Amino acid sequence: ARRQPGEAADVPGPDAYQGVYLDRRRRSGYQLYEALGIERHDKARRDSQAFENFRLFGAPHVAIITVPRALGVYGAVDAGGFVSSFLLSAQSHGVDTTPQAALAMQSRFIRNYFGIPEDRKLLCGISFGYADKAHPVNGYRTERAGVDDILRLV
Repeated sequence: ARRQPGEAADVPGPDAYQGVYLDRRRRSGYQLYEALGIERHDKARRDSQAFENFRLFGAPHVAIITVPRALGVYGAVDAGGFVSSFLLSAQSHGVDTTPQAALAMQSRFIRNYFGIPEDRKLLCGISFGYADKAHPVNGYRTERAGVDDILRLV
């Protein structure tokens, strides 16, 4: 990841985060760095923390989530349901998880390393194991949008 930063993902992210999405992303980052005692101007520690994605945050296992290219966006939607079920199922068994879109930024490397065929798109990874409850990163929770902000009943 350090040798080839920003490699093209199979499924590109947004061109830019704007409005409430940018605000939420920033708040999440500020909360993370505050929990870890990382000052905003400390680029070296921020970069080091971001690289933890590629160390799987110390987790012993990772599930690599892919879909057939031929399914397009519908495959990604189906995979989203699978990811949610995986996270909830693991939690019900006392296993901690971290879904990681950042891994998709290294799709070519991951595909080659694991022998994943070219006809599959890499969407994300899910690192899992048992969290170190004493680590400060595991003690904070990001804010969540209220139901009224994300759901419209008609």
